[in-house]
Amino acid sequence: MDQQETIKLPIAVLSTLFSNCLVDLKNPDTATNKPAASATEVLAGLPVDTVVVSLAGGKELPSQQLDFLNNIMKACKLEQANYTIIANRLNELPDYKATFSQFKQKQLILFGVGPAAIGLPINFPHFQVQSFQEVRYLAAPTLDTIEADKALKMQLWQCLKQLFPS
Repeated sequence: MDQQETIKLPIAVLSTLFSNCLVDLKNPDTATNKPAASATEVLAGLPVDTVVVSLAGGKELPSQQLDFLNNIMKACKLEQANYTIIANRLNELPDYKATFSQFKQKQLILFGVGPAAIGLPINFPHFQVQSFQEVRYLAAPTLDTIEADKALKMQLWQCLKQLFPS
């Protein structure tokens, strides 16, 4: 009898593993002469409960910050299939209406990104859970800032308990 093992990889890992063949955002598809799908088009409609946006110095989050973020999500009892991470540079932030309306998220967590930077029509301070159009939002400082400060970790944890009550 064959045993089949199913492994679910988060989108962030898949896009890292297959960065040269899944989605090419800069070059058009030469076979069909159509522009390549954007990353948000590929992610659209995925059954994720939570979308996390974090500033990255380069193309991706450094592995230490990614590990820290995955540990945060694990502490919230979220499986990797239940959340997706979008790491962007400040000048490449996604637009709220265009990007997040395609997801079916219930929570959106911003690390190092203010609500206005992604086009949200509301503004709120760090560590304040805010509801808007049936989505709960949380803004926080950058991941490396939080990781280095125990008081900020505690503030983040208190807010995450509001977002993900167990």
